[in-house]
Amino acid sequence: MAQKSGKFKKFVLTILLLALLILVFILAGGGDLLKSAGKKMEGAGQQADRLKQKVEEKASTVEKTVEKTVEKGIDTLKPGEKK
Repeated sequence: MAQKSGKFKKFVLTILLLALLILVFILAGGGDLLKSAGKKMEGAGQQADRLKQKVEEKASTVEKTVEKTVEKGIDTLKPGEKK
């Protein structure tokens, strides 16, 4: 029985500690910190979207170039010719 009581007491004290930490964070201006962090993350997301678009554009141009090169290579080979 004593072990269950000890586990419950430890659980309650942990919850109490977390609640106090949250309260101190809020009172110390944590909201401003979270807002600035959110803005930084939003900026990073926009930057990632721009980078993704650039990569997709370059990939499509490379794909077109490769297709043209392969078609030219196929056209230069005569049927039955081996390299």
